Formats: sequence, C-alpha cells, structure tokens
Amino acid sequence: METRKCPLCGGIMVKSKSKTGGYARYFWQPPWKSKTTGLLRPVLEATPWLCLDCGAVIAYIEDEKLQILREEFEEEKLKGVRS
Repeated sequence: METRKCPLCGGIMVKSKSKTGGYARYFWQPPWKSKTTGLLRPVLEATPWLCLDCGAVIAYIEDEKLQILREEFEEEKLKGVRS
C-alpha cells in the first residue's frame, strides 16, 4: 500500500485503488495546450489520495507525467518571453 505525507496537516495519505469511483473522476487539463495540440491527450487523469488524519482528498498526477508537464511548461514559458 502506497503512502505519502499530507501537505496540509503532515498526516498519512493513502492512494486510492482506482482513478475513478462511481461518477467521480479527477483530471487536469494543461492551459497551454490548444484543441489541436491536446487532441490526442486532452486531459491527464489524476489519482485521489486520502489523508487519514484530516480527511482531505487530494488528486495527484504520476511523477512521469508531472516531469513531462514541467518540461512543456518551461518550453511555453520561454516562448512567451521570446514573443
């Protein structure tokens, strides 16, 4: 069972078994992607984690996807500076 530290209270967070449950679905869409660039992968699904101490549910994106987003963001930020 995966655990991590809660950023809100410092308690123990436990990863959900699945990304979806009933009608609940957690996702995030990069604001720098247009309809054409984000056509194949328009949104990123996130996995919910529950804090056993404060009861917060926080959606996290996997580290591999986060690194890709970080690189895309830096590229877009540089394009904005050049313009």
